[in-house]
Amino acid sequence: MLDEPGKPLALRDATQPQPRRNAVLVRMEAVPLLSYTREYVEGKLHYAYPPRPFSPGTNGVGRVVAVGEGVVAFRAGQRVAVNPYWIADETVREPAQALLGLTAISADSGALLAEFPHGTLREVAEFPASTLIALDGLDEIDAARLAVLAKFAVPFGGLRRGRLSAGETVVVNGASGYFGSAAVLAALALGASKIVALGRRPERLQALVEQGRGRVVPVVLSGDTAQDTAATRAATGGGADLAYDMVGQATDANATLAALRSLRRGGRLVLMGSMQVDLPIPYSEMLLNNWELIGHFMYTRADYLALVSLATSRQIPLEAVELKSYPFAELEAAIDAAGCMSGLQCTVVDGTSPQAWG
Repeated sequence: MLDEPGKPLALRDATQPQPRRNAVLVRMEAVPLLSYTREYVEGKLHYAYPPRPFSPGTNGVGRVVAVGEGVVAFRAGQRVAVNPYWIADETVREPAQALLGLTAISADSGALLAEFPHGTLREVAEFPASTLIALDGLDEIDAARLAVLAKFAVPFGGLRRGRLSAGETVVVNGASGYFGSAAVLAALALGASKIVALGRRPERLQALVEQGRGRVVPVVLSGDTAQDTAATRAATGGGADLAYDMVGQATDANATLAALRSLRRGGRLVLMGSMQVDLPIPYSEMLLNNWELIGHFMYTRADYLALVSLATSRQIPLEAVELKSYPFAELEAAIDAAGCMSGLQCTVVDGTSPQAWG
């Protein structure tokens, strides 16, 4: 439980509730940690926290304990993935949305987080049924390994929003990062003929090259926009169809502009990163090149279902991700390890062993 941002997490016993109408109780088996979990807990991020005290934690894998009235698609014992991106099921133009266990998103998120304030860092947690994804057919995969799905969900949603088609050339900016590396593997699974991976850490890019089997070309960024644009366009072989930007906490727009200018005429750029400065859009270049700029947040339910289908058919290589697993009793060590993640790495809290919960 987090009593207040800036205070230490506290482990407490809680009475197991009965699931409410349209809700499901899930016994958590594995919870992947965000790289910024420590900063989040310490209150260093400008997030709109759920009502306190609450249990943080976003994604996760678990098994259904019980279902509330009105739930028809889930059953006790079924393995599910928890999707924290909850959008109110109301027929309005802009329904309320929130990230369960993390933050409000829209101005009207408060009601959602008041109803379901807790995230996945609980032995048994209650979630709206609409936030769960059935994982039928994946029982033979270890829970911690299956939790790696969460690493792919965000970039997978962005690539689908960018309408990536089989045979296209894709540029991934931030490819040496946590989500960017997953974007490269997701683009491979979606049939991209070539992925140009942009990043500043050559060793992380090389790991992607090895996964690509000839379809991934690395470009180590210099920080000079003109130089990086030229190198990227050369690597694409004449211009990319789609550029995907997952740059994290950047203090300049150089790499994003290089990705934009690597596009062929009529190309698309999807923005999903966390750049800390404004992006100076070249108006005349956008016009003359017929470029499309797409801002995108998270993913849809259909995206997550498609991702699970690719995992079931083994087209998403979950085993390619370096996994560090910690029992729940070692949560603090897991949070520290998550802060050091990069590239094809994932840190997971594993609740499946008898000693996991301390």
